[in-house]
Amino acid sequence: MAWALVTIVISGALFLGGLAGLHGGRSDAMWSIVLALAGAGLAAGGLLVQDRNEVASWIVALPVGAVLSVVHGKALFAIGGPFRT
Repeated sequence: MAWALVTIVISGALFLGGLAGLHGGRSDAMWSIVLALAGAGLAAGGLLVQDRNEVASWIVALPVGAVLSVVHGKALFAIGGPFRT
């Protein structure tokens, strides 16, 4: 359980750092990779909290978390997004 919490906290901080990078207008590809790693980490932390997971859960959750975190970050904080100031 402790590893799950550590994974979630570190991935959440990495996600917020990636959003700050997108907000700052720096290299888009680099921050997309940071957001993808953070999303995969959050998905892994969520799976580590549960007692029993199938292999399919790990195969599906990590890439889906990575893709959705990039889409979420870019939709909200990229140039032209609603939180871009």
